[in-house]
Amino acid sequence: MELVRVHNVSLWRNSVTILKNINLTIHQGQQWAVLGPNGSGKSFLMNIIATLVFPSCGDVVIAGKKLGQVNVWDVRTHIGIVSEYLQYSYPAHTNAVDVVASGFYSSLGVYQELSPHMIQKALHILDTLELVHYAHTPFGKLSYGQQKRVLIGRALVYDPDILILDEPCNGLDIRAREEFLEKLSHLVAMNKHIIYVTHHVDEIMPWINRVMLLKEGQCVYAGQRTVLQDEALLSKVMGYPLGMFHHNGRVYWYVK
Repeated sequence: MELVRVHNVSLWRNSVTILKNINLTIHQGQQWAVLGPNGSGKSFLMNIIATLVFPSCGDVVIAGKKLGQVNVWDVRTHIGIVSEYLQYSYPAHTNAVDVVASGFYSSLGVYQELSPHMIQKALHILDTLELVHYAHTPFGKLSYGQQKRVLIGRALVYDPDILILDEPCNGLDIRAREEFLEKLSHLVAMNKHIIYVTHHVDEIMPWINRVMLLKEGQCVYAGQRTVLQDEALLSKVMGYPLGMFHHNGRVYWYVK
């Protein structure tokens, strides 16, 4: 089953090309990582898939619905996104349960009445993410990693098919990063399809089975995760010579 199809998508702003002729198809059962250096266009591509940005040209189809031909709000129920921008923008005084429930309105904070069903579902999601004991803790009082997990909960309120995590480990120390990455395996067990965006190859967990490489707004590769063994190609994409070693199904790199 096809979940996402991006066909010949380009994006430019003020005559500057940000993405050029991007093609990507995501099928059921696939877990993707999008890897590339800063400025390669990763976040712009994710915002296009999440329907937050419209491409300058090309087609985007989400769950069989072609953007431009359907109500964008119907499409957004199929996709959740967690980004650093959202984390920095969220009002610090909002309790965690309200942060999750605000996903029903796609709002930063709660400005409409929440139904008992919404509150109950938000609490259930927090319980699933092992955060229910923080339900009434203000967002600003949570640790950086806990905030990210609460925002994942916000993205899950409509049971989306796809969850986009855009550089989710930025700002986390090593211990918090590893704990966060381990928690993501629970989402895979819940049959969620993840698009994990990063510029650190060692964040690509063993359950990720597909990799896309972006460089200067162009797709260099999209396919099996075996590409992570290609030192020459990854060195070219990242812009400096890399050496690699493998441990417990993950790839780690170092500068030669």
